[in-house]
Amino acid sequence: MRYERKYRIEHAHPQVVQVVIRQHPAGFRPLFPPRQINNLYFDTPDFAAFQDNVTGTPQRLKYRLRWYGDDFSCIRNPVLEVKIKDNLVGWKKHYPLPEGRYSALDWEKLVSLCREILGKGLDLQPVLFNTYQRSYWGAPALPFRLTMDTGLRFGPYQAHREPALPFTDSATVIEVKYDQQEDERTAFILQHLPFRLSKNSKFVTGINLCYG
Repeated sequence: MRYERKYRIEHAHPQVVQVVIRQHPAGFRPLFPPRQINNLYFDTPDFAAFQDNVTGTPQRLKYRLRWYGDDFSCIRNPVLEVKIKDNLVGWKKHYPLPEGRYSALDWEKLVSLCREILGKGLDLQPVLFNTYQRSYWGAPALPFRLTMDTGLRFGPYQAHREPALPFTDSATVIEVKYDQQEDERTAFILQHLPFRLSKNSKFVTGINLCYG
């Protein structure tokens, strides 16, 4: 179980944000090269997961299919994730799908696999595509990880059509992630980030852009 503290930064260039991270006294440095993250989010026909997030329901679930790579139409080794939130802490369950390469025409097959794994039927619908660039940062002597997301794009799921992501979000999103037992040491990390903590959900942002 871990905490995720989020910052949505709208008025600073990503390079400026990187400078702030590098100058943090904890000594944050890149853990490995940035990579492209791609998601397909699921929800009920009446968008129950979206509503739970907006209203701040203490216990909630989020379902998404995730894969990595710059070619959005080439889905390699996707993983189904269930993100579980209990008040301020959360954790994930991971269900790797059969390894291999799926084309943009295989979406119905992938959706069926996700429903089968979760024991769901048509009450779980694919609703939103999302992609962004993520860099990963770690502090050498502290058990805190920081991620920085840029280039956010979104598009609605449309059956039997190749994905299109016409909607963009120019914000930079930072997430500070740490295990529950490290909460007492968080102040040192957060007080040296000159941004305002905020609630931020890419899922909510994308639904508002695509369906609002």
